[in-house]
Amino acid sequence: MTEPATNPQGQQMQVQVKDDKAVTVYSNMVRIFGGPNAEELILDFTMMTPSAQQAETMVMDVSTRVAMNYFAAKRLALALSQAVQRYEQQFGPIELDPRRRFKQG
Repeated sequence: MTEPATNPQGQQMQVQVKDDKAVTVYSNMVRIFGGPNAEELILDFTMMTPSAQQAETMVMDVSTRVAMNYFAAKRLALALSQAVQRYEQQFGPIELDPRRRFKQG
């Protein structure tokens, strides 16, 4: 797949995206923290599930860890924001509070 992109000099260029080796994982939670040198962010994508041993405990099973610099993190945040806005325009607001979400459904 080829996508248009702009390089730092403002010129258009084509970017070839190869996703034939991509691995798909499901995540319902992400933990974000700064790296030890504060030049990068670490994103742990997890699957949060209730603990079988302790009813009051949730277990975050980290499946994927991504390290990125703050420039890439900002681009990701903007792209995610735009994707969520498009979704909400089509399907309505996303309720984050599970108690309210279950009452609506």
